[in-house]
Amino acid sequence: MTPVSSVVGQLAQEGVIREGSSAIGNIQPTNGQFSNMLEGMVASANQSANYAQGVSEAFAAGARDDIHGTMIAMSKADIELRLVSNVRNKVIDAFYELWRMQI
Repeated sequence: MTPVSSVVGQLAQEGVIREGSSAIGNIQPTNGQFSNMLEGMVASANQSANYAQGVSEAFAAGARDDIHGTMIAMSKADIELRLVSNVRNKVIDAFYELWRMQI
């Protein structure tokens, strides 16, 4: 099991995500680098946020009458943004924990 897949597996066990879920898309790190996975997650969250904004603007303008789809898009964007934010916070916490470690 690669380190990234173990993180995804742990998040799945904790009920944060479902393995293979679209909450983080089909993001597979290239060359096994964690930074590439984070970059993909941020790009996916940004794309979802832009889509949700476009859908909500279309709904507000009356060009779209699908409130359920609009709310789902907005909720998905919110969840992805929270996931990216939480992963970022955990990485920063781990960095500071390593920094405080005495050798």
